[in-house]
Amino acid sequence: MPRPSTAAARLPAQEEDSLGARLARASAPWRISRQLRLLGRTPRREDETFRFAVLGDAEPGRFWLWRRLFNVAGVFERFVRELQAQDIDFSIQLGDMVSRGSERNYLRFFRDLGRWGVKVPYLPVIGNHDRRSPHGRSDAALYRELVGPTDYMFDRGAARFVSLDTSAGRLTAAQLSWLDRVLETDRRKLVFTHMPPAPLRRWTSIGRARGLAGFSRGAREFVEVVSRRRVDRVYLGHIHAFGVQDFGGVRYILTGGGGSPLYPSWVEDKFHHYLLVEAGPGGVRETVRCADGKSLSIPAAKVVLA
Repeated sequence: MPRPSTAAARLPAQEEDSLGARLARASAPWRISRQLRLLGRTPRREDETFRFAVLGDAEPGRFWLWRRLFNVAGVFERFVRELQAQDIDFSIQLGDMVSRGSERNYLRFFRDLGRWGVKVPYLPVIGNHDRRSPHGRSDAALYRELVGPTDYMFDRGAARFVSLDTSAGRLTAAQLSWLDRVLETDRRKLVFTHMPPAPLRRWTSIGRARGLAGFSRGAREFVEVVSRRRVDRVYLGHIHAFGVQDFGGVRYILTGGGGSPLYPSWVEDKFHHYLLVEAGPGGVRETVRCADGKSLSIPAAKVVLA
């Protein structure tokens, strides 16, 4: 069993049991296994084209001053509600659902998904804020208990979808081996993870501090694997901004503007948005949907391997 959080440990036993029971009920509909079963009820043929959405970071900011200075309240809710009326098969959220992975934060979040009328399958990627503590050494035991595995994959149509856990700021040898195995397929390959790998320096380097805003351990191996396996897309969050890089023959798309504060940063394009993605025999194409209602098309990806 996962160890109780500090917050839960301070509660009287009766209140703790009550909180745990409420959290279990609220989280049950949003487990990855249940959402994948829902998605499986409407299969797609390999010659079909379908659409899905990618949402970036959603947590509202840990501190009231950050929320006051840099956030626009309600953006994530508006995006989620809007997606329920879109012609999409599912949505993937790239992590940082909550500001810190506590019982009370998760209870509020899962209740919000129900209150917002979410019917389209919702599939999460774990972010650093979804762990017990967003920085330093912490665990993801509560996330796994409530949501499910932090590394998982599924097939739909002619595409393979892979969710990879970089929430601890690293990739282990076991994760890299698993990634290499699941990418051994003739299907189109789409990878979703929270932190960008350090070699994407346009996003991860701050001044002379190279790779500081991404993950370093396992990063070189990661970009080698996705290049060798000819991955079609890697979708990333963590940095609350938007950007596109073609690196090693792979298109990386930074889409961290799902509703979290737009902090001042070294990345130029900072605005709230989500992606509508079309995947099928003709390829993969993205449209950026902005909070002001405008849409932007992303140019076609380069296909030549470096």
